[in-house]
Amino acid sequence: MSDTGRDPSSWAESGHVFVVLGRIEAIVHDFALVPTSSKFSIRGYWKPLLGATPERWKPAAWPGKGFAMANGRNDIWFVNVGDRSTAGAARIVERAVAALHEIAALDHVPGRGRAKPLVAVPVMGIAGGGLNLHRGEVVSQLLAGLSLAATELNLDVVVVTPDASVYAAAQHLRRRSNSWPLAARQLKSAQRIGGLAKDGQLALFLGAGVSIPAGLPTWGGLISQLAEKNGTTTGRLFENLTALDQAQYLHNNVDDLGTQVAEVVRSARVPALGHALLAALGCKEAVTTNYDRLYESAIRMQRGRGNVASVLPWSNPRATKPWILKLHGDVETPRSIVLTRQQFVTFDAMTRPAGALLQTLLMTRHVLFVGASLTDDNVIRLAVEVDVFRKNHGLTGGVGTVLDIDHDEVREQLWRGQLTWQRMRGSDVASRSRTLEIYLDAVAAHASSDSSWLLDQRFRGLHPDDDELVAKARDLFRQVNGAGDEWRGLADALLAFGAASGEYDDETAMRRWTAGLPR
Repeated sequence: MSDTGRDPSSWAESGHVFVVLGRIEAIVHDFALVPTSSKFSIRGYWKPLLGATPERWKPAAWPGKGFAMANGRNDIWFVNVGDRSTAGAARIVERAVAALHEIAALDHVPGRGRAKPLVAVPVMGIAGGGLNLHRGEVVSQLLAGLSLAATELNLDVVVVTPDASVYAAAQHLRRRSNSWPLAARQLKSAQRIGGLAKDGQLALFLGAGVSIPAGLPTWGGLISQLAEKNGTTTGRLFENLTALDQAQYLHNNVDDLGTQVAEVVRSARVPALGHALLAALGCKEAVTTNYDRLYESAIRMQRGRGNVASVLPWSNPRATKPWILKLHGDVETPRSIVLTRQQFVTFDAMTRPAGALLQTLLMTRHVLFVGASLTDDNVIRLAVEVDVFRKNHGLTGGVGTVLDIDHDEVREQLWRGQLTWQRMRGSDVASRSRTLEIYLDAVAAHASSDSSWLLDQRFRGLHPDDDELVAKARDLFRQVNGAGDEWRGLADALLAFGAASGEYDDETAMRRWTAGLPR
């Protein structure tokens, strides 16, 4: 038995509940639950998922038993959360779980190579269901109910919320239970990586494996797709070439190869679960060999349009804002895309400052390699140069962690002493990719540092031993709020922890989100 209390042999069969900050329509999923009322009243923010006229999906004989599949599509299920009087947290969770049972009975083949179907579930009842003042109760019961159902039904569930306080409260509960289905060593590693992210010491290196679950092809699949489209394959002679030489052959025979690559990459518009989990780590720096902007989209979804990532080297980095360095080009600049043998050979001469920036991160941060096979000669050279430099100056220890879904034991030995290797459990790539998502889910939970729910009365019950302390802190806020400019800093600090919940006017609400939590 592992320290999670679950038999390792059952991990492949059991579903898992993920938690993500964001919006359901901005994350790839197979099914989604949508809350509504007895009168089938749908709020406007569901239109990106349901379309301009959600009424057309109203199930026959609604509200019926309180949940039902949409009329005309089986990927949306509606859950009745009540009208003026709430259905109550227990009843809402009961209906959501019942919907999951019917979804599981469909025996759906998961999309985009996933090992299990993924059901997206919002935190229901806290907006239009009358449970706004009972957020802690809803989050607690929802996580408990969905976890049991996911384990029983062999479904993966992702709880999605756009509310930072709700997200942080959910992660608090999950850290307390510590129930990720990972081996003890991997769970300890995830906790450590999450701590590095929380402290601002983690940077990311993202490879193609991150974007494949969003619908993008592998490197070899991309070359094959382009070759077939342009009719340039020459049978076995072409297949005997390396991927780089195949790309060079295509480049020599196709005038607009970069534009065609960009068209393929743009076909994936919605970030995968992995993108959302990585964006939640709050890393200021990231490097990628990917052309797509899915990670950037996930950051925008979570942090808002005013906090988007700068894409280097085409944008200048901005203070306090995240940035991502594109080593091999960007979909929005097709002529920059690095694909061929010639482009790889001339990489150092053409983009030396970009390589130096990666080396700086390897020297000053712990770099988490995700979805990267570490076969890129340029990346290998840059990393080896850093390793030699460190050793020449008496520095020891690894500079990063590799999350490996290929079970490449030989490559692991090659990097021993430079990179820590975490092999993901699973019998095939799909199951190992799922373990990677679970690992990142644990990292994200331990990276969460938002305590904006802590003094918020709507979350009472999540820390019952501290009720008296919470009451005193809220009383202190009432005393210092408006007492004078010299007390403004303390008032804003308490406000950022949710001390004025239920007492907001527009000015106070704005102060809460601009004050920021003390670190």
